Amino acid sequence: MTHKLLTFVFITLFLALLLAACSTQPNGNTADLLEMEQWDLLWISDSSGWGVAEIYAAYIEEDTGIPVNVYDYWDGGLSAGTILDILEGGNHPDVELDKIPELIPEVEVIVFYANPEESVDADDPMDWNCGQSPLKTYVNTCEMDTFALYTQHLESIYEHIFELRDGRPLIIRAYDAYNPALARWEKDGTFDACQVCWGNYNTAIHQAAAKFNIPVAKVYDAWNGPDHDQDPNVKGYTKDGIHPNELGAQVIAEELRKLGYDPVTP
Repeated sequence: MTHKLLTFVFITLFLALLLAACSTQPNGNTADLLEMEQWDLLWISDSSGWGVAEIYAAYIEEDTGIPVNVYDYWDGGLSAGTILDILEGGNHPDVELDKIPELIPEVEVIVFYANPEESVDADDPMDWNCGQSPLKTYVNTCEMDTFALYTQHLESIYEHIFELRDGRPLIIRAYDAYNPALARWEKDGTFDACQVCWGNYNTAIHQAAAKFNIPVAKVYDAWNGPDHDQDPNVKGYTKDGIHPNELGAQVIAEELRKLGYDPVTP
């Protein structure tokens, strides 16, 4: 066997072993977590996650046999900008949210979602209303570039989370944004334009999570259908035209459940 061939064989075997080691790492962390007597779940979201944490915790308990203690930190209108500010040492009027940086190192499971309301770039601002407020819907600009700061804020949040974890295994999940305003879009004649905006909004969520290998629950598909043209109010998922009722919360929790419980290695 020539020297070049021996070198090729050695490199091939080395890479194969390296890839095998990388692929088994998440399972090892999972085994460690499954040996624990209890998991703590930290839920961070705006009101789209209202009532979901306890249902998701029950699913975790059913699937793993491990009791789950819930820290439910949903907050109406919670934005990525607010969470990032808290993680960087700022204070929030809701003092409960200020506990989040202390909880992140201690929990085993985190579910995170926050909206882009405070992620507006002054040089390239979003200018659209497709359900964020009760005002008439409209679209001036909502291209992917206008979500760049939102994506950046989400990525910075994930960086802070993993820094606080300091290498400890973590089951972290995100979910994308359902749309409860289809009827308003139809009424205001903004259906096609708002579909584009909402799609870009959710693309930003997926892009930021993908950078850190964080699975994203496809709540948009589950609530609005594969073509995103189904009204969740007609499907009976909301209690007030916007927020999840028990059935809607169950649908969100089920989408998270589908992602399993492997820890994330960014």
